[in-house]
Amino acid sequence: MTSNTRWNVVALVVVLATVIALIMPSHFATAFDVSRMTPVADRNIRTGNKMLIEKEIIEERQVVSENDSNSTQAEVALDEDMSFLDEDDGDSDDGVLDVNEIPVRYDEAQLWRVYNISNAMSRRNMLPLGDILESKYGGTIWKENSKFLDVSIDKKHVKAARAFLEDHNLNTEVLNYNIQEMIDNEAAVGANLTQSEAGQRTKKAARSGIHWKDYHDLDTIYAFMREIRGKFPNICRLYTIGKTAEGRDLKVLRISENPKNYKKIWIDGGIHAREWISPATVTFILYQLMSKWQEQPDYIRQRTWYVMPVMNPDGYEYSRQFNRLWRKNRAPAKRSQCLGVDLNRNFDIGWNGYGSSTNPCSDTYRGESAGSELETDAVVKFLTKRKYNLDAYLTFHSYGQMVVYPWAYKAVKVRDSGVLQRVATTAVQRIEKKTGEIYRASVTHEVLGIAGGGSDDWTRAALGTQYVYTIELRDRGHFGFVLPPSQILETAIEGYTVVDTVAQAIK
Repeated sequence: MTSNTRWNVVALVVVLATVIALIMPSHFATAFDVSRMTPVADRNIRTGNKMLIEKEIIEERQVVSENDSNSTQAEVALDEDMSFLDEDDGDSDDGVLDVNEIPVRYDEAQLWRVYNISNAMSRRNMLPLGDILESKYGGTIWKENSKFLDVSIDKKHVKAARAFLEDHNLNTEVLNYNIQEMIDNEAAVGANLTQSEAGQRTKKAARSGIHWKDYHDLDTIYAFMREIRGKFPNICRLYTIGKTAEGRDLKVLRISENPKNYKKIWIDGGIHAREWISPATVTFILYQLMSKWQEQPDYIRQRTWYVMPVMNPDGYEYSRQFNRLWRKNRAPAKRSQCLGVDLNRNFDIGWNGYGSSTNPCSDTYRGESAGSELETDAVVKFLTKRKYNLDAYLTFHSYGQMVVYPWAYKAVKVRDSGVLQRVATTAVQRIEKKTGEIYRASVTHEVLGIAGGGSDDWTRAALGTQYVYTIELRDRGHFGFVLPPSQILETAIEGYTVVDTVAQAIK
């Protein structure tokens, strides 16, 4: 070996030693930092939980196992930097947001209700009215059925759109003259809400800061789920069932004293981003279930509950920060600059049928294929593995004040529609007694029109679940998706009333 070669080897060794010295301390500090572990250990001591700290970590980041037993063994999806150790301290799950994006405003945009749309369109052999208003007049569809269509029209298109509707003898009612004013009023509540005014923050909700006087972001909702898991470690299990296109977790909380044998009830919300009252209602349902768990009747305690407050985290956060009326997820399209898929048109049941769009820019875009979206795929796989004893599927939406059941993708009733109608009728009657609000019980296609690709129809057809309901929460149209925070609590009570009614019906 020449002297030059020896010096080269020495130099290489020095460089490697330096790199190792720089890397190793930070690596082990990240992986085994005592300050990061202490909060988990402290919580175990405070709650009397004798489970290993490692099990706490595993449950938070586990890959869904083949069976849903109480086994302490599970596969673990370890982040390389093990940053999940901080998750119970409320770390953000921000995903990807463009901080330079300018929020969409709806100044002087109007919300219209257009009547008699089916007859008018069929007489003239035209495209569906919603498609025309979206493509030609920049409209955004809020709700559409056989009787009327709710659509927001931008200020600059109001005159032309009104002329078009008058020309086709379509009666129009203005529900709101300035949508942005509604949005601003909604936001002002959260901005002005002081700690004392948020009086509904109970001891069980103190850490997460959850309450029902305002709408909460994803971090707060997930912190609330972690908090429940921490307070009830023997009966709760928190799953991360997948990731979104922007990297956010898809979380489901299981509550059960006997998950192997008890009949199962699934509850989800937030499949459509702009329907903020949906996640708010589902978090309230969680609170109602757990706040007095030991005092709950058998038809509540002797069930296995799966609760997913936000099925569309990317869309939900985007609607909170940039576009209040955003509906879809935020997945990029292959052949378009438009983003997002309507997750409730993406399930493999009547996919690409009536009520969905092939246009990636449409709010009802059905996706490249059935089940193409990460959110859809995660839910389908999770539920399919748990279809045994899955007796109820409840999905919360807004708006319209309805409790409806399959089918939506075709104009046919399910074979046991009489049973489903009876339970739904009982629920709406109980709601009226509690809050005075009128809800309607019906089969979906009769009141909302035909639409394929829905999670409710898929659950009924693919899994054989009997009690499948879509609950359309408040209101009837004046506020629509921008429901004032002052109505959250009563609306959530109405939602829980449906849950309680269905739980009683299961035998």
